[in-house]
Amino acid sequence: MGGLWVVLLVVTLGALALVLGRPGRLRGIGRSRRGRSLPSWISEAPPAPEEAERRSLDLLRSVVNPDEWEMFEELGFICVTGRRGPRSGRPAGAPPRYRYLIYPHLPVVALLPRSMAPVREYCVQFPERGECGTPLLPRGDDVLAKWMTLRADEDRLLSYANVGNAGCQVPLSRIERDLKRLERWQSRRRRAAQNGGSAASAGGSPGGAGRLSAVSSSIRR
Repeated sequence: MGGLWVVLLVVTLGALALVLGRPGRLRGIGRSRRGRSLPSWISEAPPAPEEAERRSLDLLRSVVNPDEWEMFEELGFICVTGRRGPRSGRPAGAPPRYRYLIYPHLPVVALLPRSMAPVREYCVQFPERGECGTPLLPRGDDVLAKWMTLRADEDRLLSYANVGNAGCQVPLSRIERDLKRLERWQSRRRRAAQNGGSAASAGGSPGGAGRLSAVSSSIRR
């Protein structure tokens, strides 16, 4: 047994000496790995602020539904409905806890679901960690991050955000003005849907009844 251990020790030391005695090969392996071409997106320079803004808005438009995109494009914010039912700990058929106004680079404003009265501000930020020279995400990315968080994990956002009373950072006068703008926007869409439905019905085309948008009908409930 003693002789066997001596043989194993000699073989191990010999292999180690062989590896250490050929550093050039190891350096060549390292150079070949470093010389591999990287994907183009890794070496891509950060986009200019205008280009980053354009890309963020294109991404937002591709993710939210058409009603929400039109709302943001015309009004500068998106109004979404919170979760309801058993997943949120509320009985099935119960109204949502809140509705929310999502502004770019401002707190999320929580509204009572029926009266639309503002009650809370939830301050949450998604800082830019790239090399764009600004701590803020482009507008579209900021709105999309809040939208996705509310849709995916509303409870976590409400638990971890800094909470303030309504009007703390977003003036109550602005919220009231924006809610009136939202109501007028919905009214225009309802009239357009009714007029379109009447015209289609008169022309005998199928599907004549005007359909209200999902956003408008959910906000009115």
